[in-house]
Amino acid sequence: MRRLSILVMTVVLSAVGSARADNWQNTLFSERSFDFGPVPRGGVVRHPFVLTNRLSVPISILNLRVSCGCTSGTASASVVQPGQTAIVEAQMDTRNFVGRKSTTLFVSVMAGNQESEIGLGVSSMILSDVVLNPGVVEFGLVNRGQTPSQIVAIDRIGKPEWKVVKLTSACKAITASLQETQRVNGSVSYQLTVALKPDAPAGPIRDEIRLVTNDPETPSIPVPIGALIRGELSATPASLALGNVASGSNVQGKFGVRASKPFAIARVEGTGEGFYLQETDAAKKVLHILTLTYNPAEGTMKGDLSRTFKITSDLPGEPPIEVTATLHVDP
Repeated sequence: MRRLSILVMTVVLSAVGSARADNWQNTLFSERSFDFGPVPRGGVVRHPFVLTNRLSVPISILNLRVSCGCTSGTASASVVQPGQTAIVEAQMDTRNFVGRKSTTLFVSVMAGNQESEIGLGVSSMILSDVVLNPGVVEFGLVNRGQTPSQIVAIDRIGKPEWKVVKLTSACKAITASLQETQRVNGSVSYQLTVALKPDAPAGPIRDEIRLVTNDPETPSIPVPIGALIRGELSATPASLALGNVASGSNVQGKFGVRASKPFAIARVEGTGEGFYLQETDAAKKVLHILTLTYNPAEGTMKGDLSRTFKITSDLPGEPPIEVTATLHVDP
C-alpha cells in the first residue's frame, strides 16, 4: 500500500508539473486585452503590455504579428532574463476606420525548447466626428538641446458647444499650447502646438497629452508624443547585420561608440547565449571599438535572430545607448 501511495503521488506530481510546463506562457502577461474607449479618427493610441519572466530560463521574443493593418507592435527587448520584464507595446492607427474596432497583436516567444504564441487584444470606438491631423506628435531623432515643434489640427464636427477646457500631461520634456481657430457652421477647430524643451534629457520619450473636453461622451482625447533625444554618446552602426551564420563557425562585427570627450565603458548588457560584446582596451578615450562575436554552438535558436545590447558609460548623467545585431543561423 505504501508503494502504491508513493506511485500515485509521483504520478500526480508529474501531471501537475506537466500542466505547469504546458501553461508557462499564461504566466507572462498580467493582462491580455485593453480597451482604449472612444478615440478620435486620425489618432494613434498605444498601450504597454508588461511581459514578466517568472521562469528559470531566458525567454526570447521571436516575432510580433497583427490581425489587422491598423495595429502594430514593438518589444523593448528580444531576450528577457529570469526575473526581468519587457514592454510589448500595441499601437492602433485610427485613420482609416470608424466605429468599434478590435484587433489582436500576436507575440511569439520561446523558453528553452518550447515555443508559444500569445494573443494581446486591443479595441477602441473610433469617432467619426472628432478628427486629429496628424494623430501623433513624433519628433523622431533629435540632438539634445534642440527644440523642434509640431502642430496638430483638432476638428469637432456637428457639436458647436464642444470645447477643450484644459491640457494635461505628465511629460516634463515638452511645452504645449492650445488655440481655438474656428467655430462656425456647427464645427469647432483648435490648433495644438507641442515643442521639446532645450533641457529635455537624452533617451526615448513615449508619453501623451490629454485634451480634457466638456463632452461627457469623450471627456479626454489622447495625443501620443514620441522622440528619441540623442545625448553625448552615439554608436555606429546602431544596427549591425551579421548575415548568415553556419552552425559550426563564429561570426564577428564591430560597433564604434563615440563621445566628444574621453570616457570609459562601464557596463554592457545583453550578452550571453553565444553573444559576446567586448573591447580589448579599457582606457578612457573618445572612441571605443567593441567587437561582437556570436558562437552558434552556445546558442539554442535557429533562423532569424535579433539581439539588443545596452552600453553604459562613466559619463555623469548620461543614459545608456542601445545597439542591435541581426543574423540568420542556419540549421
